[in-house]
Amino acid sequence: MKFYKYLSLSLICIYSCSKVDDTSSTPVIENQMTDSRDGQVYETITIGAQTWFAENLNYDTEDETSRCYKDDPANCFSYGRLYEGETAQTICPEGWHLASEDEWQALFDYLGGTEVAHVFLAPYGKQQDEPIGFNLLSGGRFFANFQFIAARGYYYTSTEGGLANSYKYMTFSPGESVSLNATASSAIMHSCRCIQDSSLSSGE
Repeated sequence: MKFYKYLSLSLICIYSCSKVDDTSSTPVIENQMTDSRDGQVYETITIGAQTWFAENLNYDTEDETSRCYKDDPANCFSYGRLYEGETAQTICPEGWHLASEDEWQALFDYLGGTEVAHVFLAPYGKQQDEPIGFNLLSGGRFFANFQFIAARGYYYTSTEGGLANSYKYMTFSPGESVSLNATASSAIMHSCRCIQDSSLSSGE
């Protein structure tokens, strides 16, 4: 399911025109969920048939498979935790799971395609002057050292990478793009976004 709307980002005043399919558009629905494991409350967002966390996961595994960027709790508060690939596969709370590559692609397609989805999904992203609230963040990664906070966001998917202990991931470059199809070794730490189990991966 696709729709094309006027795009705007209030902070950088970007606008572009495209076709509108009023029969297929679905309103964005905001809500909350509480992780029963630690009591943290997360904003959630329903876009089309998918319900996502509107924040990066910040569940502390209390071991070396997750870390705050530069081990600074303030970064966990702002960006969520970074997780090793194997840990990421089962880290979401009950009733939720780590999004697959197909589920990310369905979200991009619903918002008009990979070429424009980053505009909608970024903090302050809007559709018809209404905030979307997905708040995709550039939380960096850990790959031998901490890298790229505020410049890139790397998100593990549940899709296997084709090599032993590897998984596909999604890259978010603020103001530039979102992209899929890259693969990382499980030892590299990335952010995680959870999607509700009842969501339809096709977005239809």
